[in-house]
Amino acid sequence: MKRNLPAEFRRRLAALVFLAPALAAGSTVAEETPLPEARQASPPAAESAPPAPLAPDLHVATAPPELTPRQFTWRSAAIFAGGAITALAAHESCHLITNLAMGNRPGFESVTFLGFIPYFAIVPSIHCRDGACTKHNGQPFWPGRPGLYTIVSAGIQCQQYEDEVILTRRPGLRMDNAPFRKGMLAFNTLLSIGYVLANWAGVEPTDGDIRGIHRDGGAPRLLLSSMIFGIAAVDIARYYYPHARWLAWLNRVAKFSVTGIAFAM
Repeated sequence: MKRNLPAEFRRRLAALVFLAPALAAGSTVAEETPLPEARQASPPAAESAPPAPLAPDLHVATAPPELTPRQFTWRSAAIFAGGAITALAAHESCHLITNLAMGNRPGFESVTFLGFIPYFAIVPSIHCRDGACTKHNGQPFWPGRPGLYTIVSAGIQCQQYEDEVILTRRPGLRMDNAPFRKGMLAFNTLLSIGYVLANWAGVEPTDGDIRGIHRDGGAPRLLLSSMIFGIAAVDIARYYYPHARWLAWLNRVAKFSVTGIAFAM
């Protein structure tokens, strides 16, 4: 005999029948998807783990290569010498060009530097007296004493401005692979210091630059020689301390002052 089930019971049974597949699928997803706690507890995958830090190698230099001075080679030494020879040619060329630009034809004389180094000097052969200057042929030299000062000091002034261009364009020259520029800078600074020391010791040639600047150009000997020595020394300091901007500006003012002496005559 069939018993009639309550209507409420039949409705709940029907709902379970329809929801059974969804509940089964949900339990499967729940089994396949780990809980957050499980994810945190599980070890990370091998492919996502960061690489282990390498053991420090005590034999590898820690300084970056750009902060390490370049090593000399025979090739760089030859280029360095070429830069020095170029600076020497520029020094003498500035004397020659300044003479010709002011309408004077200079002469050449052999001299000995430091008493034993044979060399030559470009001699303007201009004489000034009572404010009037004449050439070797007796013609008047119209630029006067300021022009003669410019001619005699042209070599030193040119090398000072060459150094300024080099150090301004390449302030980190010491760490650069630039043997040609280094050769020019070394020659220019050392020649200026050599001229000053020879003048102070009394062994500078008669037609040497500093002696000629004082004798022919009329510039104060001790003041000018001290300025030339200081400029060269600061150029060397700028080579080793390129970030000291006050050195650069102090040096530029001194170089312009050497040029400006001509306007004070």
